[in-house]
Amino acid sequence: MIIRHKAELVGSSRAVATDKWSTTRFLLREDGVGLTLTDITLHRAPPTVYGYRHHVEVGYCLAGHAWLEDLGNGTTHDIGPGTLWAAAKGERFRFEVVESVRLITIFVPALVGPEVNDTDGSFPLLD
Repeated sequence: MIIRHKAELVGSSRAVATDKWSTTRFLLREDGVGLTLTDITLHRAPPTVYGYRHHVEVGYCLAGHAWLEDLGNGTTHDIGPGTLWAAAKGERFRFEVVESVRLITIFVPALVGPEVNDTDGSFPLLD
């Protein structure tokens, strides 16, 4: 059984940050559960396009406000506390943070740990 507290992970390799977001990755590939679970805060920034070539992403909003535009059909969704989305591999979307957003996200397959989004909005598939 795995038991972790966010405070234990601050300053570790499981705490990853860019100019657009900061995340704590509670579960990684090395944990052997087949998925990554994160606690992430996305900061207000220009809209960003995401679309994970190698991963399914599930996001659940805890706080804040954003807009998610499904680039496959042009539908725009209001993202706020209590909202969940699931994007299959290759589904692209534009995410615009209006007010800093705190999310719980899940990635399948699990991340190795240091991944950051490439210019295409995807995570690389690391060995």
